[in-house]
Amino acid sequence: MGLLDKLFGGNKKDKGGSSSGKESFSSTKELLDEEKFWNIIQLTKDRSGNDYEQQQKELAKELGKLIPDEIILFDNRFSFFRGRANTWQLWGAIYIIQGGCGDDSFNDFREWVIAQGKIFYYKITDDPESLIDYDTDKMCEIEWEGLGYVASAIFEEKTGSEMPDSYEEQIETSGIKWEEESDDLKNMFPKLSSKFPHHF
Repeated sequence: MGLLDKLFGGNKKDKGGSSSGKESFSSTKELLDEEKFWNIIQLTKDRSGNDYEQQQKELAKELGKLIPDEIILFDNRFSFFRGRANTWQLWGAIYIIQGGCGDDSFNDFREWVIAQGKIFYYKITDDPESLIDYDTDKMCEIEWEGLGYVASAIFEEKTGSEMPDSYEEQIETSGIKWEEESDDLKNMFPKLSSKFPHHF
């Protein structure tokens, strides 16, 4: 089953939106207005009832209402926030909680963090140890992968073309690097380390 079939449960032609595959667009590095971006994220979160898989379907519906140029701007803004969250501190926090976290999982986790909305995103990225205030068991049970593919899937459905790779996302992890075989994480996150001592 393709991503669009998963999102819409069938052919998108029957769900509204364009199916001509001929809508025009232009490549750009510009970002969607931040408040508009967060409004879309919050709307899809509210409509999904905190069901992450359903939120992906709701996002597909909302992006389907936009013209291709706006979808590019949305995806650029999404990439911006995903890159901003690419820090050793956030990676370290989820590493402790899970007892490990590889590159791909950390990428997917950052997308899930974005999906939780503006307040959660800024709180967690500014203070990763504040993850201790949330239901970490429930958080780790969620399949984080998926949200980052929605915009490109809808874009391709509308235009018949792949999303242009025009925005340069921050791919280098920023901040102070920690070493796995050391006390770095215990020193960085005493509260999380105390809560999850068995993960070391």
